[in-house]
Amino acid sequence: MMILEIYRFGFFKALQPDSTHWIRWGSSLTADEPQRPDAFGFSAVADIWRIRQKAYDLIVLPAMQPYHRFDEPPLKLVVKSVLQAGAQLRACCALLSRLVGSSRHVIVDLGDNSRLCETTIRLFPRNALYFKRELDLDRIAETQVPDKVRPLPLFVPNENRSSPQRKKDIDIFFAGSLCNWIRMEAVEAVRNLSERGFRVVIPSAHLPYAEFMAALARSWLVLSPEGYGWDCYRHYEACLAGSVPVINKPRYRRRLYLADGVHCFYYDADRDSLADRLHALLADKGRLLRMAEAGRQHVLANHTRSAVARYILNEAFGGAVATGGAVATAS
Repeated sequence: MMILEIYRFGFFKALQPDSTHWIRWGSSLTADEPQRPDAFGFSAVADIWRIRQKAYDLIVLPAMQPYHRFDEPPLKLVVKSVLQAGAQLRACCALLSRLVGSSRHVIVDLGDNSRLCETTIRLFPRNALYFKRELDLDRIAETQVPDKVRPLPLFVPNENRSSPQRKKDIDIFFAGSLCNWIRMEAVEAVRNLSERGFRVVIPSAHLPYAEFMAALARSWLVLSPEGYGWDCYRHYEACLAGSVPVINKPRYRRRLYLADGVHCFYYDADRDSLADRLHALLADKGRLLRMAEAGRQHVLANHTRSAVARYILNEAFGGAVATGGAVATAS
């Protein structure tokens, strides 16, 4: 299967490196990037031209979210602005539709916003499926393409960067910005537990990724309330590291990928006493060890880049191409 992937993350490059042409659409690569995209140049232009020749079985395209402009290279911002303006013109949409033609293609949207990107829907009205991370299941019926929308799982950036098993010398760990009241109240609750003798670690500065993963591995519980979006990489990184994430329940109906009491714990930010809940959870360390292992195996099977690629293929082709990669769900 030949795939053209125009996206920030190389999902299909991770799954099928030899048959995927990856043109990276996103911020600059980091040294930790597990896959390398094809260099952008004449070969990339040729890759795009091959679309008209129906050389690809699948084309993977990004959502053109107008609000997302942080940490993006200038060229991408220019192209994005042009496409957003072009989405208002029928001629431009018709041209892109002719370019894509009958080739099967999907839209991948990892944005924090729970709404679908109308710009993208107008530009690519014949997309096979639209995969959305923060998908509000009650809003699907309100969209132009309700039958084409699928939830999208998050993933660990690199499963090979997991930390070796370590002695558990941290009861509760949290690292992240205090960007909303849910996080502020959660951090206040665990600080109160620290005063009661629990081993709580809340770094005051950003940790290098290796140190972050090591801290997760040393922790019994990882506090992981929602940030700008409800789903968070930390949910799955905590599981990969051998800890158990504690996550607030989402405020809208959405797909959950970690099961309560099996891979993680959910709490009600409006009603529960988080401090009392954490105190009770830490009383059964044997259960936490069993959950940590179950969560780790679940993430390795369902929340790596290649696992997400298998899930997209299964949804796009009805399981006729990829097998054994459908993402398990808790609800």
